[in-house]
Amino acid sequence: MMAIISKLYCSSSQTVLGVRKRPHVVNGGGFVVTDCSGQRVVFRVDGCGIHGTKGQLILRDGEGDALLLMRRKVYIYN
Repeated sequence: MMAIISKLYCSSSQTVLGVRKRPHVVNGGGFVVTDCSGQRVVFRVDGCGIHGTKGQLILRDGEGDALLLMRRKVYIYN
């Protein structure tokens, strides 16, 4: 099985992170994940409802580089 996220973003020890929800008007909403001091952004999840396609989320690293695009699965019933 191939890893989706690089081992670079994995920790060998337990890490405490803080998660803060952002308003929908900021990049379509989403979340900011910081270290326990709240000083360093570790990850960011941008919702794409405002500037992109609705139903998509982008996982970004602390520098803002895109790591993963997540799309809502659409079910088609016949």
